[in-house]
Amino acid sequence: MKTNWRLFHQTAPDAKHKQFLFGLNEDVTQHEDIDIALDTEPKLKQTYETYLALHDALIVKKHPAELANLLATYEPNGTAMDMTIATLKRYKVAVLAAVVTSPYSNGPIEGINRLIKSLKRSCFGFKN
Repeated sequence: MKTNWRLFHQTAPDAKHKQFLFGLNEDVTQHEDIDIALDTEPKLKQTYETYLALHDALIVKKHPAELANLLATYEPNGTAMDMTIATLKRYKVAVLAAVVTSPYSNGPIEGINRLIKSLKRSCFGFKN
């Protein structure tokens, strides 16, 4: 499953088209691939479901009550998601304000900064 880690970042995996999975030596859909991985690890399943719920509450629906409920009802399970939830709880007021009031993102500015830094690295040593 290490080669298919990108599947876990998708909110709606493909359930129609089959592709060959080298670990199992069979054709499966992306949805079946995720189900196979989640059935083997219960902690991964709980973390993945929490990730999807956070994604829906923050980005898709932008519903602050759902996010507050998710933070209140989360039970730690010894994974890295515990630290993420603790950070969201610590900055709960600011996160909820950003979800509700601000339609803006600093993503484009960060992209430009990354482009400038990569150009500086690739042009290092040129005189002009």
